[in-house]
Amino acid sequence: MARHLVLALLFVATFVAPAQAADAYRIGMSVAITGPAAGIYAPAFDAYKVYFKRINDAGGINGHPVEIMFGDDRGEPSRAAANAKKFAEGVILIVNASISPTYKPLMTEAEAEKIPLLFGGGVCPKEAFPPAHPLIFCSTSFGAQWDSRFAVPFIKAQAGGKAKVGFVAQNIPVSQAEMEFAEKLAREQGLETLPVVVVPGGSADFTPFAAKLKDGGADWVLSWAPWPLEIGVFEALARIGWTGRYVTYAHQPAQDDLARLKSPNLFAFGGNALFTEALPIHKEIESAVKGQTSHPPHYLVEGWVSAMVLEQALRKCGWPCSKDKLAQTLATVSVDTRGLRGGAIEWTADNHYRQRAYYKVYRWDTGSRAVVPVGGWTRLDVK
Repeated sequence: MARHLVLALLFVATFVAPAQAADAYRIGMSVAITGPAAGIYAPAFDAYKVYFKRINDAGGINGHPVEIMFGDDRGEPSRAAANAKKFAEGVILIVNASISPTYKPLMTEAEAEKIPLLFGGGVCPKEAFPPAHPLIFCSTSFGAQWDSRFAVPFIKAQAGGKAKVGFVAQNIPVSQAEMEFAEKLAREQGLETLPVVVVPGGSADFTPFAAKLKDGGADWVLSWAPWPLEIGVFEALARIGWTGRYVTYAHQPAQDDLARLKSPNLFAFGGNALFTEALPIHKEIESAVKGQTSHPPHYLVEGWVSAMVLEQALRKCGWPCSKDKLAQTLATVSVDTRGLRGGAIEWTADNHYRQRAYYKVYRWDTGSRAVVPVGGWTRLDVK
């Protein structure tokens, strides 16, 4: 831990070299730079580095640089707690980009020190939903229950109103709770359901879990979990001859695996536009991060959007910007995501998630031999 904090502090020294710490907006970021979840969350670390280096090179915000203190929590609660205590010594905001077990210690410290906490890569906690906790904010594209509120009606529509649906979760509370919610929602909407299949994290063989779904007669399967598990169960189903349709959340690797597997039966839905659409903002990000990261550019989107939100909040907060003033300012942001999402991220005093959630579905099209959208953006009003 000490080594990671030293590295983070050394990075800060070079990141804001032209200015003294007292002249900077000081931000703490607890992120899984290493550890089992690093492949998903470490890209947010790179996104913040690139994004705010550009800001600082252009003169900073309101004439002041943004100083980011990074701490590697490896997805471990104890390390996240240590990061939070370190950050509490003078930061005006803590950013989290890590797995859900790190949430509680960060929330505890944020509450104790009255520091706003921005989730910018991990699943949005319920505290960001209406009625929102005054210190908890979330820019991440995926959110508990709202994702299922989109996915279940999508399955029903695609299936013509009649289907037997299976559900796949990882053995972590947030994933299991989401799939239990989705199963209940599916039953309420008249679909036949199978019990949620819970898969231990780190499983080397997904075949036994896939067999439960196939033997149960599932026509459709919905999975909401870390990507390796989501895609692992689908591939296991394909190997044992299942011919149904599989719907899963489109985490960062989705577009790569959709193209690799070339299966028209695999649907990936999400809140971010895939880089296969080659939008101007996609090209801008690709250019900005070239040579600055070992990750594919599309892996950096969650961190990039989070940084966009933070930039606007700091500009609106002005100078000086205290943690109390920043918390109040965050509750007023309206950020144009420039096509990365289906619409703006807008927060209010009691809604720190978004006023409207947008979803788009992608699949492999055998005719065009490309990953394509299945329709346009679908909007859900968040109340």
